[in-house]
Amino acid sequence: MDTMKKGMRVWWNTAHTPVSGDGAGVLATRKSLGRQQGSDGEWRQGSLAEDYDPSTGCTRVCCDDGQVVEVAVVEPANPGVMEKVDDLTELSFLNEPGILHVLNERYDDSMLYTHAGPVLVAVNPFRDVDALYSKEQVNKYVKRPAMGHHADSDEYVAHIFLTADKAFKEMKISGMNQSILITGESGAGKTETTKFVMKYVAGLAGGLGMEHRVLETNPILEAFGNAKTLHNNNSSRFGKLIDIHFDESYRICGASIETYLLEKSRVVHQLKGERNYHIFYQLIRGASQEIKDACKIPDNPASVFSYLNKSGCDVIDKVDDAGNFHLVCDAMADIGIGEEKQMGFWQTLSAILWLGNVRFEALTDDSVSVVDEEALEHTAMLLGVSKACLAGALSTRKMCVGGDVIMKELNIETAQDVRDALAKFLYEAQFRDLIHLVNDALRGKDGQSAVSKLSLLDIYGFECFKENSFEQLCINYANERLQQQFAAHLFKLEQAMYEEEGVDWKYVEFEDNQACVDLIESKPPQGLGLLTLLDEECLFPKGTDASFSEKVCKTHSGHGKFSFNANKPGDAFTIHHYAGPVSYSSQHFLDKNRDTLNPDLMNLVQSSESRFVSMLSGHMGVGAPKGGRSASVGSRFREQLKVLLERIDQSQLHFVRCIKPNAMQKPECFDQSLVLHQLKCCGIIEVARIARAGYPTRYTHNDFAERYKTFLPVSARERESMKPLDICTALLDHFGIDQSQFQIGKTKLFFRAGVLGHLEDHVLRATDACLTIQSVTRMYQCRQPFLHMRQASINIQACWRAHEAQLAFIELKKRHVAACNIQSVYKAHKMRGEFQEKLRAARCLQIWWRQTLLRSKITERIAAFNAEEERQQHEKQMLEQKIQEEERQDARIADLGAEFNMSLDEMRDILQKYTSGVLIVAQPREPDSALQELQRINVELQKELEELKDENNILIDQQAKQLSAKKHARVVAITANASDMDSPRSQESVSIMSYSDTETDNGSNLQSAKQELSFGRAGPQGAVAALNAELSKKGPLFNDDAAFIREVHEGVSLAPNMDPDYEIKRLLVRYKTWHRDFKNRLKATQASLRKGASASPAPTYMNSSAKPLEDALPKKPMAQGLSRTFKNLTRVGKSAKNTM
Repeated sequence: MDTMKKGMRVWWNTAHTPVSGDGAGVLATRKSLGRQQGSDGEWRQGSLAEDYDPSTGCTRVCCDDGQVVEVAVVEPANPGVMEKVDDLTELSFLNEPGILHVLNERYDDSMLYTHAGPVLVAVNPFRDVDALYSKEQVNKYVKRPAMGHHADSDEYVAHIFLTADKAFKEMKISGMNQSILITGESGAGKTETTKFVMKYVAGLAGGLGMEHRVLETNPILEAFGNAKTLHNNNSSRFGKLIDIHFDESYRICGASIETYLLEKSRVVHQLKGERNYHIFYQLIRGASQEIKDACKIPDNPASVFSYLNKSGCDVIDKVDDAGNFHLVCDAMADIGIGEEKQMGFWQTLSAILWLGNVRFEALTDDSVSVVDEEALEHTAMLLGVSKACLAGALSTRKMCVGGDVIMKELNIETAQDVRDALAKFLYEAQFRDLIHLVNDALRGKDGQSAVSKLSLLDIYGFECFKENSFEQLCINYANERLQQQFAAHLFKLEQAMYEEEGVDWKYVEFEDNQACVDLIESKPPQGLGLLTLLDEECLFPKGTDASFSEKVCKTHSGHGKFSFNANKPGDAFTIHHYAGPVSYSSQHFLDKNRDTLNPDLMNLVQSSESRFVSMLSGHMGVGAPKGGRSASVGSRFREQLKVLLERIDQSQLHFVRCIKPNAMQKPECFDQSLVLHQLKCCGIIEVARIARAGYPTRYTHNDFAERYKTFLPVSARERESMKPLDICTALLDHFGIDQSQFQIGKTKLFFRAGVLGHLEDHVLRATDACLTIQSVTRMYQCRQPFLHMRQASINIQACWRAHEAQLAFIELKKRHVAACNIQSVYKAHKMRGEFQEKLRAARCLQIWWRQTLLRSKITERIAAFNAEEERQQHEKQMLEQKIQEEERQDARIADLGAEFNMSLDEMRDILQKYTSGVLIVAQPREPDSALQELQRINVELQKELEELKDENNILIDQQAKQLSAKKHARVVAITANASDMDSPRSQESVSIMSYSDTETDNGSNLQSAKQELSFGRAGPQGAVAALNAELSKKGPLFNDDAAFIREVHEGVSLAPNMDPDYEIKRLLVRYKTWHRDFKNRLKATQASLRKGASASPAPTYMNSSAKPLEDALPKKPMAQGLSRTFKNLTRVGKSAKNTM
């Protein structure tokens, strides 16, 4: 934009702020605003303080903080709504600060992907962003339509999944092979981006199981081919091209991996702060003790092995080497590498580490000897070779001179180089064998041919270290060729096509790196490139690194992309790559380019007793001399790149440019100068300009007319007579496409982005309309027969269903009857079991209660018997004492009579006269009469006890017979009373009533019969007293039960297991039964008393205080008492009814 008005939002650069006149104020402003000063300064926003005229060379800008500065360069700023556009080509002003601002804003919001026309720009977040790669995101892009307006909907924002989805679906539509080129600097995230593409494609086109094996190769290749560098914690130290093969159904049927230039020098040497390959650290930290013993891995191996402790770095933050080792083992097992083969890999790796610990001691200037015997012994054992042979091969070399074989001693430097060469060749051979095994595992089944393939190129990024050697030259050469391919595809070929077709086109300038590529790879007669000069120098026996450097500087001293310091001659020279200048040191260039191994070591490896190590010798022979000349590393790599680019040219390309936001590998840090440098090197700005100004969609005249001619509103005969170009012109007019949206070339039609989507929408709508008409017509033709057939089938189905329903109903009825019978039998069995259990419980309770009553009665009688026995014993003792006293008195009287010569009688008379005038003589009593009476009473008590036991047994038998005839409700009532004994109140009242009722009900007839015949031992008065006692006990119990049930019913007392209504009914039944029985027993007792009084005379009782029979008859007071008792019981019954 040439002119910009005052107040317009612009970008201004701090590096182009002029200092003149009042420059002091301007300098102060620059100092206050500097934040991220890069080589190109920092872009900031502001507003024009005056109209901008480019011819003046400077203008004044008002900053957002209110300060005004003079600047030399300004660029228009885009509106705020475009700060986070998905495609850079949509920006109103496509300039460097605008692109930087969009990428920065999207990066801050974790939107890592942005389109720049056909190129996807991916910014490395340096952190995990799981939400961006979730299953929901995968499913969203899988459902994206392949063509049409909806395929480019705003719903499908820029994403690596979108690029992979476009490549896969374009492959299905066109049948053409697809290639996704993922490039960028080291640490930009190329490896992770490749893994995401593989994950998406495997999920989209899986189904045969091969996709799982393809994904399992990632941890294996990363472990053996990646390492930590100064710029990247997981840098790929080799290039790889992954071809994913698809069958006719576009399912993954196989895959293959081709590798390029493994950096094997890293095995023996790393810069400070770098690490060796990941697999070494994973092995020493994650291997089991069994593997460590087999591989002779010592304690603290990271500090013991020389190949691991030189760089001073053996740990990466947030990386679990032990856990990754287990992942590698599992992945190797999944692709078919067994434990024996894995052990061969681990032992070879350990042998390489021990080989690095082999030390030499100079015997003379031209001879050495091995001094570290332990390292040599472990290395020989792990490689399966002789210790002496290994020491000889490392310290000497066989040479053929004049037909004789002589042994040449090696100096200490040469011996160390030979040792390191063996370590590098062993690792490279092992890596090649691993790739061979992986390809065997990924090869499709026999007879299953691939019809198309999707290629993923993940190759090392541009590198520039403090020390750059032959490996960095090859890596940067590969990036130059890929950049050239990128430019040729997007710039040269695109613009050349526009010129050939005669399309009105504004040429876009871009940086062509053809000169730099020629500097490295050119051959005669075009010129002598660096690789050609290096191969020539390797052919000279006396060629050295210094002579090669001198020859290069002399040959290319005037080249625009080559420079060197003439004031400091040496082995250093500089190449100006597209990404920036890189200084290389030619030291070891010749050895690394020759890449040969001592034949003695080759023969030693071939003769190994280890089958795995001897097999590696076949991979170590790659690059060996053939026909007297050696295929150098540089020449092989140049041919590999040539073949690679030819394969890529035969496919449809998709580009992904990975950007590293900062050099510290920190998240949420956006370095403007570093990002801008990468954007310029990658040509992103030029790509966006070409994409916005160009025509990405193109059709030949014939193809366009053939696809859309049916939509031309003319007859078929007229269409046949028209030329393809005329049909195309008529179609464009018919669809109403604006002239600015297309260009007509000599053989092709060129369309702006999005125009084809609108055309396809018309095609889809017309196709849908045709299909609708056809479907309706076919439906009408088939509907009537279908309706008749459907009605007939409905009738048949109805009849059949009715028949089936009848049969099912009959069967159901039978089953219902059977189920009812089974249920009734089961319920009867269950209730019978419950009844028997409750009956046993009731019997046990009754027996226990009767035993308790009997025990108490026996205890009382025994206590009375013991008291009577004690009383009689006491009387007997008193009587005996009295007799003894009388005998002693008689003895004293006799002694006194003898003293006075008087008889006993005379002395008694004298004493009687002396005391009372009458001599009392005690009559002797039968000393045994009281004792005999007591013995008789004891016998009677024993008999009475036996009779009580007999009566108790009779009562138990009679009760068992009566209970078997009782109804189930009576048994349930008895057991319910037994269960109610759990609560304190019911145990005191209800349980006593239950036992009394049971005893009364079961034994009433027996007791009545006994009372009618005899009153038993208690006599008539005892019978009446028993009835009176029963009456006095039952009345309070019934009252207490009724009161307790009333309290439960009213909620005053708590009884969770009691039903008040049911219990009150049972209480009434129990009361009526007892009342009737008691009344009958009372009448029978009165009748028996009267009958006994009239039939027999009054009996004579043993006790003199016993009353006659008439006294035992109920008198009027007792009758009145019984009458009052009946009234009380009646009131109890009424009160019980009221509680219901």
